[in-house]
Amino acid sequence: MGRKAKYFTFEEKSAAAQQHKTLYARSERGKLVRQAQNARAYAKHHGRCGPRIRSGDLHALQASSLIQYSTLSLPDSYLFHQSLTGSDLIDQSDLLQWNKAPPYDLPAPPDSPEEDRFTQNLCDVTHGRHLRAERESHARHAAIYNMGEIAELLKEIREAHQRLLTGWDELNARVSSLQACTRHKVMAECYRQWVARRILNYQREDNMLITGKNPYT
Repeated sequence: MGRKAKYFTFEEKSAAAQQHKTLYARSERGKLVRQAQNARAYAKHHGRCGPRIRSGDLHALQASSLIQYSTLSLPDSYLFHQSLTGSDLIDQSDLLQWNKAPPYDLPAPPDSPEEDRFTQNLCDVTHGRHLRAERESHARHAAIYNMGEIAELLKEIREAHQRLLTGWDELNARVSSLQACTRHKVMAECYRQWVARRILNYQREDNMLITGKNPYT
């Protein structure tokens, strides 16, 4: 038996194709891919003035993984909010060692409920520190923007964006396949989440700036 026709007229097929195109354009993946396409078109038209984004930088799989991890929820605990405000009650001395990609040169903690609770606290505090740093970066960029130093701001954003984006696939694969204790895995996933957020934040700032919009309102 032959396959049953999904559409019986050319008009029905065209309408279905247009509906699919509209839904894709409204999706997060569609928006991100369209932004990258617009940025490349701008770069091609304006030469050196445009963003230095390679055609493969935001291909579908990479864009999908960035969205997946950047949109993960944040904690809502007391320690998270204390860390977010920079409270002196939070001991910062043990946190810098987690602000990097795995593997971590630290011994695995004992397997116990107390250590599990400590890992969760450590993760919450680290999330708070990252969000505070994100807001401080946003405020600093806003100040540069308000001074009219758009070229310098774009240069800084693009360099930071390209540096993180170049290592994203390797970082994502390393964290996904990490063979380590629970604490090291949790902290590696936390680090990956914030790298993804920074990449997409830089991309958003860049795309808005080159189209004359203010990303800091």
